[in-house]
Amino acid sequence: MKKILALVSAALLALGLTGCTDPMKGDFLHTDTTISAIYMSPATGTSSVSVAGVIDNEAGTIKFTVPKAKRKDIDISEVKLRATVGFDAYVTPVLTGIHDLSEPFDITVTQKMTGEQKSYTLSASYEK
Repeated sequence: MKKILALVSAALLALGLTGCTDPMKGDFLHTDTTISAIYMSPATGTSSVSVAGVIDNEAGTIKFTVPKAKRKDIDISEVKLRATVGFDAYVTPVLTGIHDLSEPFDITVTQKMTGEQKSYTLSASYEK
């Protein structure tokens, strides 16, 4: 019985010593600071209209172009935004609330684990 207890204890100790990894070293380190998708929708009304932003990760720009058919539904000075970012990343300032994209709007995506950041400038215009 003592041999079994000793073997089980040794096995648990071995698992305990090798089972944990440092999240800052390697496999579990999340570094994605990009925005993979972002949408703009009207701040008021019941319309379900939305416009996808065109993301240029290298330049750090996101441009929304409202098509003529949606012009009456979306006032670019009063829009709601929603974005998809990497795991464990967050956007500042937060995208909740109403935003004015008639002027450039700067945001930053920050990766919690590493502190890495990526800045973006959002802008919107109407299709001509």
